[in-house]
Amino acid sequence: MKFLKWLGIVFASIIALFLIIPLFLPSTFHVERNIEIERPVDMVFQTAVDMSKRAKWDPWIEMEPDVEMNVTMTPEIIGSGYSWKGEIIGEGIITIKEFIPNEKIKSEIEFIAPRSSKSDVIWTFFETENGTKTTWAFAGSLSYPIEKWMGLFMDKMMAPSFERGLNNFKSLVESMPILNGKTGEISEVQFEGIAGITIKEKCSMDRLSSKMIDMYSSLMIYLKENNEEIAGFPFAVYHPYEEEGYTMLECGLPVSKKLDGNDLIKYVEIPAGKTIMASHFGHYNSVRLTYDVLQKYIEENSIEITGSPFEMYITDPMKEPDQSKWETKVYFPID
Repeated sequence: MKFLKWLGIVFASIIALFLIIPLFLPSTFHVERNIEIERPVDMVFQTAVDMSKRAKWDPWIEMEPDVEMNVTMTPEIIGSGYSWKGEIIGEGIITIKEFIPNEKIKSEIEFIAPRSSKSDVIWTFFETENGTKTTWAFAGSLSYPIEKWMGLFMDKMMAPSFERGLNNFKSLVESMPILNGKTGEISEVQFEGIAGITIKEKCSMDRLSSKMIDMYSSLMIYLKENNEEIAGFPFAVYHPYEEEGYTMLECGLPVSKKLDGNDLIKYVEIPAGKTIMASHFGHYNSVRLTYDVLQKYIEENSIEITGSPFEMYITDPMKEPDQSKWETKVYFPID
């Protein structure tokens, strides 16, 4: 009887410790790893946000290549994601909830099987001298008591997968060339005019890419909320600005009818008129080359510019992975 009593005390003590210790353990967890990728920050961001490329680097999908996977892509980025269902890696869904262009992506990951839970996945990007410091993090809450115990080993359990995933991601991005782009034939064309909704804001030249992503996302959300669709190609106008290193950027989406807009979004009409135009083929970060070619042509032929230059984005990068085929038409209004 004494032995049984002693055994009962030991067992009760173990149970008590099992229940008491978690009271003092963290109720949240955070696991992260980072890597430097030798590519421009906008290129790294675009690859991370492109869910159609996920299967090429994800360490868990690598464990089960035949997993059932469904990708969702939205023009405004928020709402993009993918679901998976497999025998080894279980079932779940990940959805982008918020982002800061070229800086941060925050997604919600929901595990459905073998156990149900929700956590956050956060990507951050920081431009460095040699490329982009890329951080991949996993964070969430821990329920009492079992998950709090598991939290003690979370970093050790997940770190190898994160490190492998980041190395896969780095290899993928660095396998993609930084294209210099090329300029098509220069021609004088009659621009037919365009009506659309736009956002117009001051922007530093070194943050054009992130600012444009932010603007187009806001415009897409506005159209979606008003049950309207894009009626043509996205466009951007570069208005002059007195402060050096800045432009007054106006990003727009064409629409088929006049819309009211709001404090941020306005309905505008770009009139028809004569222009000098050339198509740029390549990544957006190399479109400056086509501007240089056009400006040289304009100077050599003593052509008078009568308005702000603007661009039209003919190719949807979400549908065409080959960056050398991305076409951007660059226009200069002339007399």
